Amino acid sequence: MSHSRRILAALATLAVLVAAPATASAAKSSSKVASTAKVQVHVDKATKAVKRMKRYARLGNGKAVAKQLKIARSQSAAASRMARQMAVTAAPGTKSIAAAQALTLAATQYDQLVETITAIVDQISGQVQALVANSIAPSLAGKQKIVGVLTQLLDQVPAEAQPMIASIIAALSVGDADEVVNLEQALDSGSLPSAIAGTVSQALGMATGIIDQAFAIVESIVPLLPAAVQAPLSQILNTVTATVGTIVPGVLSPVTGLIDNLLGGLLGGRATPAT
Repeated sequence: MSHSRRILAALATLAVLVAAPATASAAKSSSKVASTAKVQVHVDKATKAVKRMKRYARLGNGKAVAKQLKIARSQSAAASRMARQMAVTAAPGTKSIAAAQALTLAATQYDQLVETITAIVDQISGQVQALVANSIAPSLAGKQKIVGVLTQLLDQVPAEAQPMIASIIAALSVGDADEVVNLEQALDSGSLPSAIAGTVSQALGMATGIIDQAFAIVESIVPLLPAAVQAPLSQILNTVTATVGTIVPGVLSPVTGLIDNLLGGLLGGRATPAT
């Protein structure tokens, strides 16, 4: 099971905690009130656009890539706004869990968007390549904003939901470094025009910095994680910070791979044996 699929699978656990209250209040829900279901609508549209963007990039159809990129970004942003609105208005308890669900959906969608645009930036050319390259930094920031709100929400959710939500935050923050790997490969290919290479290089620095900072955030929520992963995760984090200090791109992928493997069983998937 992939990184993103594991995170989404974890939502089933949270859904159990909010199912009864959500059903009881469904009839009272206003069409203008944000809800997890409405966030899902935007996420589904963005997901479809991302899949199409990948296909069109392989086919060399730049015009179609640009169209699907616009849809994916606008729908991802809409999902984020709605999820963050839910978090702002959520009272402690069940509503805060529903907000956490919505934020997880939106953040995972941004994760998929970032992974895709960083993978195709060296597959296309011309104005569309510039559009894709220039969309990387805002998309990274979009995901980071959601993770920040989700982290702030931890104190509001019931104690029984905190370990799962903390696991989701850890997975979203440092569970993979695909965007870093993709950007490094794009730069190493030597095929990017100088202006595009500059933009990609800046995005690589931003992506690396975000994950670097995320290690400190994850370290602060380790006590909220399931007991089974606290010690091994702390060991990984302590080893990384003690040995490297500021994480360099080449180190990120194996480190985040270890963390993803560790969290895999908690998030609805089977951990992949370490190699």
